[in-house]
Amino acid sequence: MTVRPLRPDEGPAAHALWARSAGLDPLPPSVLAEKLWGAPAGPALAAEAAGRVVGLAAGALWPTPGALRGSVRLLAVDPDHRRRAVGTALLRAIEHALRRDGATTARLVEAAPNYLTPGVDVRNETALAFAAACGYRTLGEAVNLDVDLGQDWDTTGDEARLSGLGVAVRRAASADRPGLGRLLDAEWPAWHAEADRAWALDPPALHVAVRDGEVLGFAAHSANNAALGWFGPMGTAPAARGLGVGAVLLRRCLADLRAAGHARATIAWAAALPFYARACGATVGRRFQRFEKGL
Repeated sequence: MTVRPLRPDEGPAAHALWARSAGLDPLPPSVLAEKLWGAPAGPALAAEAAGRVVGLAAGALWPTPGALRGSVRLLAVDPDHRRRAVGTALLRAIEHALRRDGATTARLVEAAPNYLTPGVDVRNETALAFAAACGYRTLGEAVNLDVDLGQDWDTTGDEARLSGLGVAVRRAASADRPGLGRLLDAEWPAWHAEADRAWALDPPALHVAVRDGEVLGFAAHSANNAALGWFGPMGTAPAARGLGVGAVLLRRCLADLRAAGHARATIAWAAALPFYARACGATVGRRFQRFEKGL
């Protein structure tokens, strides 16, 4: 067996392997390609045996304040080649590449701002044991929320109420970009990349609340994993919290996802669970264990 770079022209073989090996996360080819080669950048590797790809892995470099973090964004082994150290070889190769490129730690799967899951699904006992055996320590849990989109997402009444307070809610337009940039700089600078990807869609998958020319809040969808119906990120400026801005922006995004043909939406790596339960009936869909290792 050899470990080598995975070539973009091997996308179909990589997708076929993923479909055989990753039962909890079925993916269309576009999303798998995004996770293998999309930003943030990192190595994409294949394990080859007898001229056939029998495993794949992808890493990412994730800048954080004061450090460069690495992520093992994907790792999959063909079921017929498990228990032959394929996964261990791929993991070691990804860790080596991340360390070479300056990362001081590695996390499993999570790789803000472009990740498939925020950790290892707690139902995947094999992956949990593998992580522990390879020296990863637990950081706690994360959850994804699930939203049934077969609801009425009309926000007309709430938007009229906000208008009476001088707040306009709308799909983001080019004139809103500087104001959103200022809000992100002040509160959530790490979300610029996701906001940029939502801006790039047609129409922009981004809604804003504006008062006196200043963006008070925003919500986005489809910035990552667009084919999967993902919501987020979203945020409301501290001075505007309590007005009901967030719920309106959330519901506008969910209406977009429903119009795009999705039956359900995912709110990934979610905090503020009571808010989402009240605003859209969200429930916990999946739980994940987060892992980290020093490099």
